[in-house]
Amino acid sequence: MAYDEGEHVKEVFAYFGREYYEAGVLETGLAIALMQINFLCRVHDQYSADRGKSFDRTQYEAEFDRFMQNQHAQTLGNLIKRVSALPELSDILKERLRDAKKRRDFLGHHYFRERAVEFSNRAGRDKMIAELHNDGDIFEAIDRDLYAELAPIREKLGMAGEKFKKYLAQFYATHGVGPLTD
Repeated sequence: MAYDEGEHVKEVFAYFGREYYEAGVLETGLAIALMQINFLCRVHDQYSADRGKSFDRTQYEAEFDRFMQNQHAQTLGNLIKRVSALPELSDILKERLRDAKKRRDFLGHHYFRERAVEFSNRAGRDKMIAELHNDGDIFEAIDRDLYAELAPIREKLGMAGEKFKKYLAQFYATHGVGPLTD
């Protein structure tokens, strides 16, 4: 098959899109981490303390929506600062999050300007594709490790085990979505 420069350029943009998508997935993972630790643990503890007597589902849902809306209004940097204050996460992960933010900022603000020469030729674009593929994998791995470090929190909240997997399967089926792979 003959080399098609236009397709090669599209491939660079596709890898950039995947990388930036994975950075967004990580950002959402940070919001979820804060929700589990700062919101759901508080609700769980209150519910356990009074055996659910003060629990009001309507109030809970409104507070949950406000909490998540606030998380999604934060910048990646602010989410990382807030997550970095949590003792539940390792210092190594916190450092990786700070590095990920620097990389995401570089990619969003400087990448194509800094790679203008590479972008102008086939070999350079190949290097960019490899670099962007690696970046996407890094963001994906950090999100996966964040999820893993939150396992004890999910266990405390009852968000683990076979019972929870059955609940998720029912939820997905109700919403017309197939089960997730993990």
